[in-house]
Amino acid sequence: MATVKSVKSAIKSSDYVAKSISYILSPETKNGSEKCVQSSFINCCYDSVNGLVTEFDITRFAYHKNDKILAHHYVQSFSPNENITPELAHKIGEELAECVAPGFQIIVATHIDRDHIHNHFLINSVSLETGSKWLGNQATLKNMREQSDRLCRQYGLSVIDETTGLRGIDQATQKLAEQGKSWKVELCHALDEAKILCHSKEAFIGFMRNKGFIITRYTDRHITFQKVGEQKKIRADTLAKQFGDYYKKENLERIMGFYSIPKPLTPREAPKPQKPFVSEFEKYEKVYFQKNPPLSKNDEAEALRQKIKQSKNPLFFFLRVILMLKIRRYKRLFFDKRYFKLTMHTHQKKFKTKKLSVSEQLEKYKSNPIYEGNIPYSRLIHSQGENCVIKFAFSGIPKLYACPIFFSAKLYDDYALVTIKEKDKKLLIEAFNLKDEAIIDRNTKRYLPDAKYDEMKKRAEFLGVKVEFLMIDEKDIDKLTKEKDRYVVFAPDNGKIKLAFLPQNKDYVLHCLYPDKYQSESDDLFSVTRNSKVNTRLKSEAALGGKQMRYRTLTRTEVEELHKQTGGQEMFAVFSKSENGQEEKYNVAFKEDDEKKIDTILSSTNKPKLRR
Repeated sequence: MATVKSVKSAIKSSDYVAKSISYILSPETKNGSEKCVQSSFINCCYDSVNGLVTEFDITRFAYHKNDKILAHHYVQSFSPNENITPELAHKIGEELAECVAPGFQIIVATHIDRDHIHNHFLINSVSLETGSKWLGNQATLKNMREQSDRLCRQYGLSVIDETTGLRGIDQATQKLAEQGKSWKVELCHALDEAKILCHSKEAFIGFMRNKGFIITRYTDRHITFQKVGEQKKIRADTLAKQFGDYYKKENLERIMGFYSIPKPLTPREAPKPQKPFVSEFEKYEKVYFQKNPPLSKNDEAEALRQKIKQSKNPLFFFLRVILMLKIRRYKRLFFDKRYFKLTMHTHQKKFKTKKLSVSEQLEKYKSNPIYEGNIPYSRLIHSQGENCVIKFAFSGIPKLYACPIFFSAKLYDDYALVTIKEKDKKLLIEAFNLKDEAIIDRNTKRYLPDAKYDEMKKRAEFLGVKVEFLMIDEKDIDKLTKEKDRYVVFAPDNGKIKLAFLPQNKDYVLHCLYPDKYQSESDDLFSVTRNSKVNTRLKSEAALGGKQMRYRTLTRTEVEELHKQTGGQEMFAVFSKSENGQEEKYNVAFKEDDEKKIDTILSSTNKPKLRR
């Protein structure tokens, strides 16, 4: 799983920008250990600290916005127990940066100097392409976390399940707990004593004061605690999300014997409606069409003809012929060898390329279709928002240039597949006078899986694995709708649906589809979902006891034997740590209290058996 947070210190000077860049790009720590292992520079020309600072300054000065916050710093951290390499972490970081901040200058650096891999993002406060300022608020941070979770699911990594309510303790609390300095752990211990000794609200408040905790607010629904000498405060329900439901206000009061049902909320004045979140891609699209207004309907066909006429691509020659002649003559002309020979001859003469036969040229364009549109295809599909794919005739492409939407058309032999964003669907319906919106939905269901599958194959190639498939009944697809980024659904055929997914997501798919069948099998022991929850609980219990977590590296057989010897109890969490082509090994995490018991079981398991 991955978490995203912002660095609270605001960057308001060029010197601070330089220090931040120097820090995230530094290859070594002060102690000489390795730190930054990989870095990328999006929309930047330089890779040195001085060059990057100058680039950032030039952009802000160009748009007269060199004031207040000059850059924004974010960190994306992956769990120490996640099976992830620095290369994969960096790739996810790059995709996250390009998704949430199109048009901005961004530095992405991957660090390994902690017990967990993490990415640093330094974003210039002003967009290079639009001049708009980056809004570093909670809505933006929430959006970054959502997009980070989406990418983690696509690469087969675990994510935090918000529906469980248990968020787990943060790494800072874990470190302080191991040193016996965590005030949150002290608060939990004080509440454990209060549940036994206190039997009234007044006694509870006085007891907590004697323990060094002030109750700054006590309402029908919330209790807010603050330790003397600490600036931070915490609610009981927030504490419960990190250490367990037994620290909720309701549960505390029930145990102490003075719980009462909260009064119904009194009607208040309607709060001011919050502005809906607008992604940077939507802002970019708006500014783009302000600077480049769509063509009028009278000019759209002529403009495309001119564009095709000036193009050096031979396939566009045929598109030009199609637009000029009647549709009934289209097929005959398109496959007429004379036009192919004429175009290929001109093309080869101009660029001095090797001559290709007609059949070779046809195969080339079939396997590598050409894109047309007002935005690159890769940038469109990787930008934020759901995609739609529609099948168009060539004659409909000029009209798309009159619509204020981004699109990318993939040209085939006799049709085009046009990709747009889900939010632009209504504009497309109005422009083409489509009577039924279901037409687009049917096209999307048919053609979008192919585009998603292409992206999945690229991810699989990067990870060094193969895409896996599964045929399921159409009625079972609802069991998988929760995390649809983990798989690709192909159109149903005779009541069956074909699923494509990475091997990393196989565990999730099978356990969602067949929970009863896989509940008791040994594979459930290695479930990422199961182990993430167990690991969170073990860390919380260890921190409460002032203990540390312990780790062992075991083989699959040893893990299964350990699970059997402990009676199936969730005493440990298991995470794969083997690389491609190596023996399958697992990292086992457990509490310090259980170390002797687990070591005893492992030593007895590894003893050689006597031969008779």
